[in-house]
Amino acid sequence: MKRPAKRFRSVKTSQAISNFISIVLLLGMFSLSMIPVVIMFIRSWKTLPQVGRSQIFPTLPFHYGNYIEAWELVRQYLVNTVFIVLMTVVGVLLLSSISAYVFARYKFPGKNFFFAMIMALLMIPGVIGFVPSIVLVLKTFGLSNNYLGVLLPYWAGGQVFAIYILRTFFESLPEEMFEAARLDGAGHFDLYWRITLPLSGPILSVIAILNIISTWNDYVWPLIVLTQESKRPIAVGLTFLRDTKMPAPGVEMASYVIASIPMFILFLLTMKTFVRGIAAGAIKA
Repeated sequence: MKRPAKRFRSVKTSQAISNFISIVLLLGMFSLSMIPVVIMFIRSWKTLPQVGRSQIFPTLPFHYGNYIEAWELVRQYLVNTVFIVLMTVVGVLLLSSISAYVFARYKFPGKNFFFAMIMALLMIPGVIGFVPSIVLVLKTFGLSNNYLGVLLPYWAGGQVFAIYILRTFFESLPEEMFEAARLDGAGHFDLYWRITLPLSGPILSVIAILNIISTWNDYVWPLIVLTQESKRPIAVGLTFLRDTKMPAPGVEMASYVIASIPMFILFLLTMKTFVRGIAAGAIKA
């Protein structure tokens, strides 16, 4: 009777050691990844002479005026970015949910073929379509320095993966629920708007979060389309900050901190929602 108890204690001990090692490794990776962020935050409170005295350690007094000056520099960039992000998320969710609903709940000739063509786009690297996008948006449509020229590729490219995820989720919804709604007089739009979308909240939130992050951090496409400074998003505006405004190092670092705050808040507010949506999508798939 003593051997099983010893074996159980040994297994429990090995699991505890494994968990401890995993925690140490995760903390080590987290600490390494946070070093640039901490240095950026510390330098955002420094003047130029203080930066010369110490690059990475805090120096007194702290200069909160850096943030006031940085806010004046990046305020318009943030407004532009929020507008682009909101329009992108609304467009991607609307278009992808409608397309996925049609593929999931209706039968029509060529349904599988068209869906396979859409899925084939996932295997094409985005850089391959970069030059055709430039020709189409800038040359054919003439949307240079126009927000619509930024949004059209975002809407088109962002909904491909979303259609795949949503179609799988929509197909898993019980048909009996839709039949009952049809008996009560619900039309096509009612089935989509009042039944399908409310049940798809977690998975829609995941798609929205992924699009927010990718749009907020995108640099190359807005750089090409938006040449006017007043229309630039934050990722593009920050790169021109030193060349055009020539801020002090503390002001420049404060601008980076301000640009990072929205994504940090998004992470804190949506972390549980993101995990729950990923789990729901994985289970349904």
